[in-house]
Amino acid sequence: MKEPKSRRIRLAVLITHPVQYFQPVFAALACDPRLDLHVVFGCDHGIRVSHDPDFGLSFAWDCAPTEGFSHSFASDASLEDLSKWSCAWPLAWRALKQIRRFGPDRVLVFAYTPIFITLATLILRQEGIPLMLRADGTDRAFPRSPLRSLIKDLILRFWYSQFTCVFPIGSDSDDHFARLGVTAHRRHPVSYAVNTAFFAEQVKRWSPERDRLRREFGMNSADLVLLWSAKMTQVKHPQLLIDALQQMEAVVRRRFWLLAMGDGPLRASFESQARDVLADRCCFLGFRNQKELGAGYAAADALVFPSRQGETWGLVVNEALQFGLAVLASDHPGCVRDLLIKRQDAPAGSAVFRSDDAPALAKALHEMASLYPKGFVQLPVDSLPEPEDLAETVAAKLCESMGN
Repeated sequence: MKEPKSRRIRLAVLITHPVQYFQPVFAALACDPRLDLHVVFGCDHGIRVSHDPDFGLSFAWDCAPTEGFSHSFASDASLEDLSKWSCAWPLAWRALKQIRRFGPDRVLVFAYTPIFITLATLILRQEGIPLMLRADGTDRAFPRSPLRSLIKDLILRFWYSQFTCVFPIGSDSDDHFARLGVTAHRRHPVSYAVNTAFFAEQVKRWSPERDRLRREFGMNSADLVLLWSAKMTQVKHPQLLIDALQQMEAVVRRRFWLLAMGDGPLRASFESQARDVLADRCCFLGFRNQKELGAGYAAADALVFPSRQGETWGLVVNEALQFGLAVLASDHPGCVRDLLIKRQDAPAGSAVFRSDDAPALAKALHEMASLYPKGFVQLPVDSLPEPEDLAETVAAKLCESMGN
């Protein structure tokens, strides 16, 4: 007599909107024969052309962030609406209805903000549905007064206690959850990852075009090309790069080019100051969609990433390493501990400098210039975090908790 098959575990995911980095995670979970998956998005930002408050422009992703898994949208509201009390309440109830219809055994919640996520999580918890959390909590995202830090810690201790499992995004994040009372058996850190398969195709497509791209941008093969690939905001701190370049010896500075991808409120001032310092040795490409990013990475030698606050990870570092770029990063982003400091195979010229310290960045640039001979090209870094790592860990903990 055949033994009855185990029932498939029904996993719902609650998240604000489609994010290209999470598509392979959800697709991998959907392919797991032990699971039934349904993802509920608060809104469809990124699927259709809509305004992004950080970039300050409207666009839709040129990839397919909802491909390969069952999903639904609670609304077609704007991303900003998910942070408004007047909109968040009805959106949370709509999401709850969709989750109820699916009838999950567990709900995996991505993040604990904005208000839409907070309210929906509270309602789910009151209904007794076991919850799991994937969040980028960290102890050094933003500076706070001692009183504000104490209040936030008390709130987060309570909040984290509502989840059966927590999946921190890396070592820094894991320390944060441990400090706030999440015991070791409930913590399962999995490093943040980009869609490595997608970027492998980008490497394959664009790397052979390196010399052509450089000519197109006005660079020579021997130039040292620094890449900026980020929003141009105070948090990302483009001013630090300008200050560091100004402090360098002119003969060394003339070896460098700046290639900038991204947009934001500081673009005009960033571009103007870069041209004052580097003259015609800079090129600002503006916002680049996913399929266009590879051209910038392939043409560059090093990513400069001077973020000073609010940078819980920094996925552009994953992307740069997959292209083999050196990475010059401040010590603030969460990724530096796992992807740079702990690695023995970081590309030559990589460095971690003190956050908000222009002389330290200038020194790192000098040291990089001394290491790079003419026409030096790095090789892509292997063994980077994979999006499937999170899917495998979530599935394993689900099966363990459900006795499958």
